[in-house]
Amino acid sequence: MANELLLRLPHRLVTLTLPKMLRVFFKHDRKLFSEVSRLIFDMVQEYLNEAAKTRVESASVLSFQSFGEFLRWNSHFHGLFLEGGFDQSGNFVYIPFSNLSAMTECFRRRVIKLFIEKKLINQHMADNLLRWRHSGFSIDSSIRLFGGSRQERENLAQYIARPPISLKKIRFESFHGKVLFHTAYNEYFRENLKLFEATDFIALLTQHLPPKGAQYIR
Repeated sequence: MANELLLRLPHRLVTLTLPKMLRVFFKHDRKLFSEVSRLIFDMVQEYLNEAAKTRVESASVLSFQSFGEFLRWNSHFHGLFLEGGFDQSGNFVYIPFSNLSAMTECFRRRVIKLFIEKKLINQHMADNLLRWRHSGFSIDSSIRLFGGSRQERENLAQYIARPPISLKKIRFESFHGKVLFHTAYNEYFRENLKLFEATDFIALLTQHLPPKGAQYIR
C-alpha cells in the first residue's frame, strides 16, 4: 500500500464510528461493512465535488475493523483519503478536510436510512436515533499525512490493516490457564490490564475472524 498505492500527495486518516446500538449488526451481517464503505466513499466524494465546485476524481483506502481494546466488539471504519482530487485536465486540486460537523450529520442520516432500507431497524428506532443529542456517530480527521514521508505512509497503512491483537500485549500463564492482556491505560475500561480465562480469550478473539472470502480493506 505504501509503496505502490498511496500517491505522494496530502492524505487524511479519517476514523468513523457508530453508536453501540448499531455496531452489533455488523457481527451478524458481515456484508454490511461493504455497503457502509461505499456509502462513506460516496459521501466524501460529494463533499470534495461541492468544495471544488466541479467534478474531481478522488480515491481512498477504507478499512473495516470490528475490534476495540481488550478485543471488545467495536465496529468502526478507518479511511486513508486523498485530500482533494484530479480535475478534468488532470490537475490535482487540494481540498483540506475541515469542519466535519455537517459531514458527521450526513453520515448519521445516511447510515440510519440504509439500516431502515435493509429492515434492520424500524422507523420508530430511527426517529429515536435522530433525536439523540449525542448521536454516537463521529468523524475524526485529526491525522494528516503529507506526501513526502514514505515512513509515515507505511505507518498509517500498517495501522488500518492491523490485526485485533499484538502478541507483544499478551502473555499466557500456563500454570493458571489464563491470558494476561497488558496495554496502555484505557479510558473506557479505566484500566490497562485484564486477566482472561484462556477459553474466554479464544472466544473473544475468534469473533473477529472474517468469514471466508470477506474483504475488510477496500
